Amino acid sequence: MSTSYLSQDEINSSSLSDPDNRDPLKINKHLQLDFFNVIAEPDPSAYSFEVFHKVSHQVYHYTKIIIYRLLTVLIGLPLMVCWGLIFGIYTFAMIWIAVPMRRLVQTWIAEIGINVQTLSDAVIAPIHRSMGQMFSSIRISLSKENIHSARQILV
Repeated sequence: MSTSYLSQDEINSSSLSDPDNRDPLKINKHLQLDFFNVIAEPDPSAYSFEVFHKVSHQVYHYTKIIIYRLLTVLIGLPLMVCWGLIFGIYTFAMIWIAVPMRRLVQTWIAEIGINVQTLSDAVIAPIHRSMGQMFSSIRISLSKENIHSARQILV
């Protein structure tokens, strides 16, 4: 899934040159809520009266517009203030807190990695090399003979 981001200038110029295009990034293309996408009469046996169909189309269309605009004014504008605050705080936190902390932790992890590598090279690697040399002379041979050795313990 490729995502293309437009710069603020491209968004402003595209929405200013075409005032009907209020979704230049097509983030709400899944909202196909026109009358014919919601109410469909697929076959002539299911058709309503022509007058009723035209009237219902007009009622649906204008009711949707009026309710949307009313809710936009009553609820949308206060929500935009909330979303503006939330994204402003988020942007501030990312720029001034999270990214510097991530950079600090990355440098700490890199420094700890250097110390662990040094410790491993100085202590752990020689111990394992010497243990490897000690056990390298052990030879195991397998045979098909059964060896029965019984030891008696005298009490």
